[in-house]
Amino acid sequence: MSVFKDPEIYRIILESMQTGLYMVDRDQRIQFWNEGAEKITGYFRQDVVGHFCRDLFPPQMEPGKNGICEIGGALASVLRDGRPAIAEKTLRHKAGHQVLVRIRAVPIRDAAGMVIGAAESIDADPWAFEADRRHRKLASYGCLDEATGVLSSGYIQTHQRENLTTFIEHNIPFSILCFQFDPLGRFKRTYGTGAVNAALRVVAQTVESNLRQPISLATPEEAASWRS
Repeated sequence: MSVFKDPEIYRIILESMQTGLYMVDRDQRIQFWNEGAEKITGYFRQDVVGHFCRDLFPPQMEPGKNGICEIGGALASVLRDGRPAIAEKTLRHKAGHQVLVRIRAVPIRDAAGMVIGAAESIDADPWAFEADRRHRKLASYGCLDEATGVLSSGYIQTHQRENLTTFIEHNIPFSILCFQFDPLGRFKRTYGTGAVNAALRVVAQTVESNLRQPISLATPEEAASWRS
C-alpha cells in the first residue's frame, strides 16, 4: 500500500507547511490551523481551534482594512455563494503589530455539493521572510534595539551617514521618517518603562512591516541630538 493512500499523510503535510492554512465551518468557527498560520499570526493552534474567527481577528475600523475572517466581506460570499475570493489585508499579530498578508479563500463542499465551510491560505509579504533572516543576522552583531526589536539608533545613524555620502557623491535621494509621541513621558510616569517599551515595539514592528524598510525608534533625547 502506497503511503500516499493514507489520508493521515495529507493532514501531516498540511499542518507542517509554512504557508498559513486554516479552515472554518459555516459559522466561521476555526477547525484547522497549521504551523504556517502560527508563524504568520503568532497564535498557536490551541489558541484558535474551536473559536470563532471574528473573535480573534475582528474587522478594523478603517476603510479597506478588515480582519482576515472578513476579507472585506468576501468570506461571507464564499460561504454563501461558493465563489473563491482573494484579497490583500492587514491583520493584527498576537504581539500587537500589524502584518500585511495576502489571503485566498475557497469553499469546502460535501459529497452533495453543499458548502459546509471554507479553506483559507495566508501568505505573508515575501519581504517579511527576508527581513526576518536579516534581523537574525543583525541581532548576532548587536545591531537591534532590545526595547523595540528593530534596528538600533546607532546602526541607523551609520546607515544615514552612508546615505548622505551617496547623496553628495551621486545625488541619489533618500528619506527619513520621524515619529513623535507627545504623551510618552506622561505614559511612562503612569504605566512604567515596561509599558512604554511595549508600545514602542508595537509601533516599530507595525511601521517596519508596512513600509518594508529597516527603521528604528529613537528616544526624544536622541532625536533632539540629531537635530542639533
